[in-house]
Amino acid sequence: MEYARTKCWVWFKGGLDGGEWRAGFVATSAEKGITIQHGDFKDCVVPEWRISTKEPADLRQAPAIPSDAVWVIH
Repeated sequence: MEYARTKCWVWFKGGLDGGEWRAGFVATSAEKGITIQHGDFKDCVVPEWRISTKEPADLRQAPAIPSDAVWVIH
């Protein structure tokens, strides 16, 4: 899927409390993944499995995380 400043939620891996989806990001397609941007975070490129363009029903429910998951590409 192509992204052009598309609003999205990003999955953050958590510590003892698990992970969570966070809103307020925009996604733009990049050469090797998806560039995510948010005013409170440094821009970075992540794999597509870490974003959702629809609000997750459960903000604590993890996406399907690949066994060889890469969390940050750039």
